[in-house]
Amino acid sequence: MSNYGKGCFNITPAGNVRYRFKYTDMFGNRRVKSVTGVDEAHCLQRANEFLKSLRTKFELTIPELLIPDAERDLKMNHIGPQGYRSRMNNIDIISENIIGIIPIPRITARQIDDFLMSVSDYSSSKIRCFYSLLNNAFAEAEALEIVDVNIMKSLEVRCPKSSQTPRKARSFTESEEKRFIKALTEYKSNGHTYRIQMLLELYCGMRMGEINALKPEDINLNKGYICVNRTVSKDLNGEAILSETTKTAAGQRTVPINRFMIPLLEEALREMKENPYGLIFYDSRKDVIISTQRVSSVFNTVCKRAGLKGFRQHCLRHTFATRCIEAGIEPVVLKGWLGHTNIHTTLDTYTDVFDRMELGAIDNLDEYLTEFDED
Repeated sequence: MSNYGKGCFNITPAGNVRYRFKYTDMFGNRRVKSVTGVDEAHCLQRANEFLKSLRTKFELTIPELLIPDAERDLKMNHIGPQGYRSRMNNIDIISENIIGIIPIPRITARQIDDFLMSVSDYSSSKIRCFYSLLNNAFAEAEALEIVDVNIMKSLEVRCPKSSQTPRKARSFTESEEKRFIKALTEYKSNGHTYRIQMLLELYCGMRMGEINALKPEDINLNKGYICVNRTVSKDLNGEAILSETTKTAAGQRTVPINRFMIPLLEEALREMKENPYGLIFYDSRKDVIISTQRVSSVFNTVCKRAGLKGFRQHCLRHTFATRCIEAGIEPVVLKGWLGHTNIHTTLDTYTDVFDRMELGAIDNLDEYLTEFDED
């Protein structure tokens, strides 16, 4: 073996010469590379060709800065497979724009602004995701001293508002709810009907992924509550997996058990079959975790039989929230039951329901003031 510069040569079992050397990649990480050749000169030639092919950090694009972050967050469990797939989809959209092609030091504030305007037809949450990704990319570029000025801090760059009409949370009316329950009770299938899961969502507002992830130890019938600790999500291939965390940190919560839920939970516990995950709801015939999409498919069939059009399975959760507001449940309490991150999500999602309830509030005030005056 002989040393040459920062690398070393040795002979392979096949009789070729191998050159092993260190180099710095475009992210500033120290790496080791090996090349083989017929002799040392050939190895050095191949090593130089490799080094010339490496791009400098000043040629990095926004996607090239964002992808390693996404992979690192997935590896460190900061995001799950579903969050990773969603982030990569957003990065792909950026990649198709001019700002995703040219090196980040050459990008102008006008180009960033043009991109943000081009995605203004997406939902507000999607636009915020794009804006956050761009902020992260330029913060990374600033930390690596790739750019002198972070243009995301410029007054020229602003996060646009969505051009979409805000979609209201659609829920069943009382008559529609009764029609749905009747159709669900009468629905027969050779496979799963998911009756208990859908009724639980209707009566407690848990997300379907959270319901499908329930285990017996999560339910305390004596004290009257359910501990929500996990959810069913998707892996990188889109298959249902059990995630040991909820959708958000606020999703980990305690949900009270009302009288409508007790017989459903008792029935579910009685019918539970042994499975590798210890789940109350599990497809033992196919030996798979039950996904939200499978429940949604049956939900659509039941709605069709009930003559209900334009509803999605998530409306069961919205219906629960609507009934709570109609019953006078305080928004801050409802926020906790639903697992919303902040009170604004609750107020914004059900603003039309709150507005509708305000119409009758003046009658309550009149009645109270009348009684007060009489006293």
